[in-house]
Amino acid sequence: MRRFLKGKSILIAAFLVVLLMTACPPPVPSPEATIGEIRAAHTLYEGQTVTIEGVYQGWQGGYGSPPVTRSDWLLEDNTGWLYVTGKPAGDLNPLDDIGRPIKVTGQIDLTEEGEPYLVAEEIEIETTKATSLLLIQINLRRQQLADPTPERLEQMQARGMNTKDLEIQRIFAHFAQEPTVEQLDELESMGITPYPDSWIPSAGGPSAGFLVADMSIDKLDELMNKDYITQLDTAEQALEPLA
Repeated sequence: MRRFLKGKSILIAAFLVVLLMTACPPPVPSPEATIGEIRAAHTLYEGQTVTIEGVYQGWQGGYGSPPVTRSDWLLEDNTGWLYVTGKPAGDLNPLDDIGRPIKVTGQIDLTEEGEPYLVAEEIEIETTKATSLLLIQINLRRQQLADPTPERLEQMQARGMNTKDLEIQRIFAHFAQEPTVEQLDELESMGITPYPDSWIPSAGGPSAGFLVADMSIDKLDELMNKDYITQLDTAEQALEPLA
């Protein structure tokens, strides 16, 4: 009887193991994974082709050594960063175009230490209404909020940035036409503070003029999607005196 019960217990245990294995299939890598997901399961993603949407970070320091060549560049999304190798990022400048939106498709590979990186196959540089300098400053604000350092804070202040409220960026908002009351009200409803008295008409070009506004940095994409906005630039710069 004991032998029968023991054998029955083994069969039940084996059945439960099979049931668990079939009920919980192994995770499948997503072709549109975030960088955080790739880092958390880097062995699963090794050799897989993925498409990552993020921002170009060029040759910024503090991210370790490039995995393949000195020309490797950095890609970052809201969940982390990866080095990209195999292709340059179009005509983007690794120092002046920090923060430009970019989409990269490629294969995940691992260094000998197990660090994931992306071997680029296709690169799409997304158009943006924001100037490179504005994107750099917003990126600095996001980095300082996530990981504050006195060195970065000093760098921001040296650029002429207002660091009293890191979540707010002062901008020049360029309009296709002089803004209407309805458009200004819409900006305020978004949490953006425009200063209508600062309006300066343009002498020509695609913009009718611009005004100063204070923008929460998380509203950048929403503001760029407005048809009446033609360009966004930083209003925070350290001006050098004329010699």
